[in-house]
Amino acid sequence: MKKRLYALSAALLFLAILTACQQAVTGTIGAIGGRKWTFVVYMAADNDLEAAAIADFNELEGAAVPGNAASILALLDRAPGYDATNGNWTDTRLFEVRNDPNGVNATIVSKRLSCPELGLSSDMETELDMSDPLVLSRLLAFAKRVYPAENYGLLVWGHGTGWRSGGTVSGTLPEPLKAVAFDDTSTHFMGLPSLGEAVSGQGLSVIAFDTCFGALLEIAYQIRNSAEWFVGSEGVIPSTGWNYAGLFTSFLQKPFLLPGDFCDSAMDQFIGQYSGVAGSAISKIKLSEVSALFSAFETFSGTLARNITSIPIRDAVLTSVLTTVESYYFTSYPSDLYIDIYDFSQKMIAMRTSITSDPLEQNAISVSGTLLQSALQNAVPSSWAKNGTTMKLGVHVIPLQAASVPRSSHEGEYINGSASLGKSAFVENSVHWVPHAVPQTDSFLDKLFY
Repeated sequence: MKKRLYALSAALLFLAILTACQQAVTGTIGAIGGRKWTFVVYMAADNDLEAAAIADFNELEGAAVPGNAASILALLDRAPGYDATNGNWTDTRLFEVRNDPNGVNATIVSKRLSCPELGLSSDMETELDMSDPLVLSRLLAFAKRVYPAENYGLLVWGHGTGWRSGGTVSGTLPEPLKAVAFDDTSTHFMGLPSLGEAVSGQGLSVIAFDTCFGALLEIAYQIRNSAEWFVGSEGVIPSTGWNYAGLFTSFLQKPFLLPGDFCDSAMDQFIGQYSGVAGSAISKIKLSEVSALFSAFETFSGTLARNITSIPIRDAVLTSVLTTVESYYFTSYPSDLYIDIYDFSQKMIAMRTSITSDPLEQNAISVSGTLLQSALQNAVPSSWAKNGTTMKLGVHVIPLQAASVPRSSHEGEYINGSASLGKSAFVENSVHWVPHAVPQTDSFLDKLFY
């Protein structure tokens, strides 16, 4: 009996010590039991966006965070030569964002953290490769261990080019040859499979992309099982990015702090910033509906593909895709071309009598297009665009060599069945949209380009 009591006492003592240690790390008992949110801002600014990152970091410090409702962590990787403020350090540092009593200014006042998972010390310089998915996954693990909360949010900040699946780049290569988390020091970027690997199983409630070309079907499909909500823009956004002071102040004043509320606040602030900027758009995407959307998109694409039966029909459809369907791309070339899925469905339905003279096939195009639009409404329940359109979600078509001039072929990473490594889940699973290593008669892009 004494041995059992001794063992129980020892266990209780160990638990008390462990709890005390955890409290010492996280700050307060209330933070352990009452924190609603922990946000991780992944600021890949080891590139020409360094100055913009410093500005946005200071906006984070300008947010009003009530009590222990939320903690905001920011991993900031800087680059030499673009911004000399705050000591002009150029390594990678992790911060717990602290409110600046002087408001939004040029000085970082947040608490620098040590992070054993990443080998970071609060008093040493360490350079991390932000394109490495292990950096992101270990950062999320640290956030969950040290800042436990009811909900976790990830904000991916920096350059973005959409569907890109991985590789190595140098500063002399064209802008489109990266996806997210472009790192000048390592000359690498993080592609979609790597991003999906990093966020899988992390228990995230929201994933947000403060990047160009974020709200794409390829990206949403890759992370469809990794969070409840996704928010981002299908086109180009200014380097100033989101208004973080307004975003977090607005969100943290909401009564229930639900994941969808964060997306609503992100959209509200984006509209306030960019309502006068042509081409601006932002979408709130329900990731649990993305698989159904993918299926509807595949069905519509296959229906179109089987009805492209001659060169004149192919040319008419291709001309519409390149010149009349709502599109997004960089204004410098080469650039990837993205089209808006909803507008694409509308344009194809409208020209169905030009595609086929068969009434049954015309009806099939109309019905499958309408079902696609319904799936879009379910997956994108809220969106905004400067041009007034809704259900904003894009998809890649082909790289452009010049305005409305497609390249002669697709990248290997966007070809189903190619030998290229690291193809995204969208490319691996798409039958009726993406091109194939051996062109298929039921693939829309095979019919258009091969």
